[in-house]
Formats: sequence, structure tokens, C-alpha cells
Amino acid sequence: MVTLAKGWAPHLRTAVIMKAVLVLGAAALVGACSAPAVDSSCELSGALDEIGHIVSESGLVMDSVDLAVCADSWTYLVATISGSPSGPTSDPFLFRRDADMLVLMAPETVCENVAGNPDGLPVVPEQLRAQVCPS
Repeated sequence: MVTLAKGWAPHLRTAVIMKAVLVLGAAALVGACSAPAVDSSCELSGALDEIGHIVSESGLVMDSVDLAVCADSWTYLVATISGSPSGPTSDPFLFRRDADMLVLMAPETVCENVAGNPDGLPVVPEQLRAQVCPS
């Protein structure tokens, strides 16, 4: 609550209150936009372990998970990777659970596959296509 000294004009009091509301609202929006978009229903521990192994073999480090979505037996993550001389990068990782293991999939390959393909190739679930497959 904003308390104003007696004698302030009512229109000035309203202006101060409106400015405070706008500043607080903008801060809330910035905080919401900067929060990671991680689907809490995704089981990420196996995928994070796999990414950790992949990047550590190159002498790199995973700093954060910026996006994580999952559907059926698929998990799509975008992680910030650092340790490269060119600076941090934002890298996508697509995994499909096959029995008791995770398989790293190449989006450019599996995005071409469509449901009912005669070879039984893996197909990215429709819920993930917007994030995984380029238009």
C-alpha cells in the first residue's frame, strides 16, 4: 500500500498508484518470461544423465535446461551448453525411450517419418512436432 502525505492532489495520488502497479506488473512479466519452460510431468533424470555424458566427452558443461517437453515415450530438451571457446550455445536433444534405455534421435531424420510408414520407423508424436520439427 502506498501512503501519500496529506495535501497531495487526488489526480497525483492516482498517477503514483498507477505507476507502481505498472512497474510491479512489468516485473512480474519479466520474471515469468525468464522462467524455464520445463514440463513438470516429464521424467528428465535419464535424459539429463545422457546429455551430461554427451557433453562431458567433449569437455563441455550443461548449464541449464531451457525447455523440456515430453509425449508418449519421447522427450525433447533444449539445454544451454558452455565450455566452448565460441561461448555458450543452446542445443536441442531428442530422446525416445526404447524398452529400458533412452535413444538419442536426430530430429532431421525422424521428422520425415509419418504415422503408418511401412518400415515401422519411429514417428515424433504430434504434441512435439511444433517444437522438434522445423516447419
